Amino acid sequence: MQKVLFNHDMDYQRNLEKAWELFNSDIEFEIPSVSKLVLDSWGRSRNFNVNARLNQAGTIVNNEIFQTIQDDNVSLREAARPVIKEARKVLDDNSLFMLLASNAGIILEREGNAKSLGMADSQKLIVGSNWSEQNCGTNAVGTALSLQRPVQLVAREHYCQMTKVWGCAAVPIKDLRDGRILGVLDTTGPEHFFLSMNLGWVKAMASCIEFQLSENNSATKYRLVEEAIGRISSWKNDAIMLFDADGFFIWKSKQLSSRRRKELPKVLADASIGSRIDCMSVKRLNLDEQVEGLGREYLEGVFIDGRLAGHIVVLPNQEVVDQPAIIQASMGAEQPSLIKGISDKVAKLRVLTKKLANNNLIVTFTGETGSGKEVVSKDVHLQSGKKGRFIAVNCGAIQKELLASELFGYAEGSFSGAKKGGMLGKFEAAQDGTILLDEFCELPLDLQVYLLRVLEEREVVRIGESTARPINARIIVATNKNLEEELAAGRLREDLYYRVNATVIELPALRDHIDDVQYLFDFFMDKVSKEAGGLIPTLSSEFRAALLQHNWPGNIRELRNFAENCFLMNAGEELTLAHIPVRMKKHLSARVESNPVSGGTLKGLERDAILEALELSAGNVSKAARHLGIARSTFYKKLESLNISL
Repeated sequence: MQKVLFNHDMDYQRNLEKAWELFNSDIEFEIPSVSKLVLDSWGRSRNFNVNARLNQAGTIVNNEIFQTIQDDNVSLREAARPVIKEARKVLDDNSLFMLLASNAGIILEREGNAKSLGMADSQKLIVGSNWSEQNCGTNAVGTALSLQRPVQLVAREHYCQMTKVWGCAAVPIKDLRDGRILGVLDTTGPEHFFLSMNLGWVKAMASCIEFQLSENNSATKYRLVEEAIGRISSWKNDAIMLFDADGFFIWKSKQLSSRRRKELPKVLADASIGSRIDCMSVKRLNLDEQVEGLGREYLEGVFIDGRLAGHIVVLPNQEVVDQPAIIQASMGAEQPSLIKGISDKVAKLRVLTKKLANNNLIVTFTGETGSGKEVVSKDVHLQSGKKGRFIAVNCGAIQKELLASELFGYAEGSFSGAKKGGMLGKFEAAQDGTILLDEFCELPLDLQVYLLRVLEEREVVRIGESTARPINARIIVATNKNLEEELAAGRLREDLYYRVNATVIELPALRDHIDDVQYLFDFFMDKVSKEAGGLIPTLSSEFRAALLQHNWPGNIRELRNFAENCFLMNAGEELTLAHIPVRMKKHLSARVESNPVSGGTLKGLERDAILEALELSAGNVSKAARHLGIARSTFYKKLESLNISL
């Protein structure tokens, strides 16, 4: 391939060399051959007091600050990595390397030709270095950020002596929702190898990253909405606003009326769906810890995959503000179970929760992630008729430094930043109710000692106090870990193990009661339609078949999220195999390959589903048809078309 060089004309480069020497002297000059872009950037560089003879990057960020910068840019990095990975061969073959930088010019990621990277190392053009114009003068990364547009620079167009050996092209990466610049993508290589087409290539790569960011933001948005909808029963008539990690207002409950908005700070009261409220971003809330005019008690973090992904603003209904968060039952009154399903396993579980509700003993629920440990715990609370609240604490989702104060509370002045008057912990908040410690095995060993004391003595001591406060709350613990393995590995104290191991109930994985899948999918669809409004999608027979073929590794939580996502994305439409996500199709493919009957076709999937429904219903056609959600007449037609004999 012929290399057509950009701004590499030798006469032009010689003029640049003269211009640069004159520019850095006290001699007045006028050289029209230097582009305005370059000359303006040189001027900014000089005003920033950048040393034109600089041989290395002026600033390397220290490790602690850099870790914060990496965390702040995690979404950008995750979207960029697969794009950069795809470019590796092109980079290597053309003596190039690629840089991903933050919107402040800090290098976050670096990939490319080893020899060129070796040259870059000598100039500290490395991860953690600052390549803004303020630090390194005219360079593609810094100048693209200054001008907020794509830039390509070759050789002597750079300001500092060290960068004149490079050709580089950089393109800002924007958030497509509001146009904010999130960072910059750069391709750099030795100036004599640099191609004129590089800028166009980097533009295409940056567009791919922007698209991937948009896709990731959409996926996170729906997961956040699903999480919020899943918690609605805890807030009842409260008004809810949901914000993502960047501060975008993405969802509200129907209780957020114009009248209720007046109770909010103006910045929130005036917000519309899709607008960005900077003070609601995770970054700002972590720094400021509050929104002006809004108490911290009205904010609740939402964690996805262990990461703080957004915040919920909960504006309590003043008419019921003193009522518990969960619907309360009168003592002795029969309550409908929260545990849904039609299988024998679920029926037995409902009976068991009623038995557990009649005592105050510690119970431990184990089971795979998403198997319903919190719902079953809520059901125990509901059946007990306790007048207090049900409070769930995910011990794995709270920073270890905050766990003690969250669980046990603290006294005023016990540490820097402590609230005036102190704060009650979750155990006290659950007084006369029930507290669930989910993923309790994630508790550090030193906190396990305090938990054991609460379990043994039924009292809690706030941090910074010496007074023991009595606790009258049902305590339930839950984990997806094997208790014996945690004990053997030294992650679970032996005395705590024996305390929680008295009554251990393992919840079944969804694949072990697959006959509940269709019922639960319809239940979740109906639930979200009532809460969010809209028409429930219809389900094609192949879609229903796929539901039964999937092994649901995420269990009921995966099924619920999938059902809610199907509704939110496809309200009123017919769901077909085209609506099955790729990750689910992989599981389906694995099952189809192990089943010689299906052969991987839609007919095969449908045949498998019908045979499975017949097996689950012991050959009863009415039950099998009901299980698949189709009429008996339709079921008989399918038996005939698929050559299935009864």
